[in-house]
Amino acid sequence: MSHWFLATLAHLIHIATPVMHRYGLWGLVAILFIENMGVVFAPGEAVVVTAGFLAAKGAFGIAEVLPLALLASVLGAYVAYGLGARYGHAGLLRYGKYIGVKPVMIDRVHELFRRYGAVIVVVGRYIVPLRQLQGYIAGSAEMGFRPFALWSAIGAALWVGTWGGGAWWLAQSIPG
Repeated sequence: MSHWFLATLAHLIHIATPVMHRYGLWGLVAILFIENMGVVFAPGEAVVVTAGFLAAKGAFGIAEVLPLALLASVLGAYVAYGLGARYGHAGLLRYGKYIGVKPVMIDRVHELFRRYGAVIVVVGRYIVPLRQLQGYIAGSAEMGFRPFALWSAIGAALWVGTWGGGAWWLAQSIPG
């Protein structure tokens, strides 16, 4: 298990290192913002891990990386929520039949978010593509913005701390 984790971590760092070297913390912010705004294939974990790793090696300050990653993640999710709240529910009712979404499915999602919205938003930060789509889903499921904002920020803090802080902590033990 630890071999798989370390191999995955090395692969993520290899993918995102050129982006981080070229664009620095702006790359981190941009990728996390668009990923949390719904771009499913944006490499969120990769840039957070790489930024944490590079911070441990002195390229960035960890006190800059973690707050910027948190801010970009939260703001991207808030934009997605706003779009989902504004267009999602009505759009799904009107056009859902064309993509296989039935009104009963929409009702089930509403019920899930009513009962378990906080857990879905926090835990969903760790699940691709739920992290990228949860703002739209929560908005269209008519989850209130205040609970979404709170739980999304908590989830983002845990997610950024796990990946960015974890990579920083792990890289501290690697010589060189």
